Amino acid sequence: MNHHEKLFAKWNDWIKVIESDVINLLASQHIFWEVQKIIKANPKIHLASSFYEWMGPVYAVFQSIGLRRQVDPTKDTISFRRLLEEIARRPDIISRERYIALYDPVDRRHVADMAFDKFAGAGKPHINPEMVRKDCKQLIKKIEGMKNYVDKRVAHFAERGSTRPPTYGDVDDCLEFVEDLLKKYLAVIRADVPRPILPTWQYDWKRIFRHPWIPPTEAM
Repeated sequence: MNHHEKLFAKWNDWIKVIESDVINLLASQHIFWEVQKIIKANPKIHLASSFYEWMGPVYAVFQSIGLRRQVDPTKDTISFRRLLEEIARRPDIISRERYIALYDPVDRRHVADMAFDKFAGAGKPHINPEMVRKDCKQLIKKIEGMKNYVDKRVAHFAERGSTRPPTYGDVDDCLEFVEDLLKKYLAVIRADVPRPILPTWQYDWKRIFRHPWIPPTEAM
């Protein structure tokens, strides 16, 4: 395997790790908001509770840490930021020839060429590095507030720094951006057709809420 193939294989491995991480964040988001619907629909549990006070911040911090991972620039780490930076430095690795080879032979001549034009420009031989750099800058900017909060109030308690935790809206907005960016680069690296990143559950995970959690005889 030559250097080009090794580098592309590494990027393919990295995007698998990134995809898995984003799936976990999307699953956490889905579960959190479905639980909020359950609570909202049942007036009997509209009570003051430390559980509710705990659940919200834990969710926001968990998601913030996960999103921060995707902009980690540290050497020897896998992050979306590092993947994009590497692609921008070596755009020749994502060549039109390599991309077209991922398609079924019947579709290569027309469909694959048109699809790659979106990432490279009409007829260009490889991915447009300026597009990749722009995506990377947007990713960093989008997650900057969460990164600062995690760095200054979660991983450490800095003397100075933002004390405002991310809102649910902040989390959802960032995660939507990351999901869309992931779909784009799954298409770039694997020629994947855009699809929902969050898988469908193969069982009813909400069935636990259809039973009392504390048996009447043990009620406190």
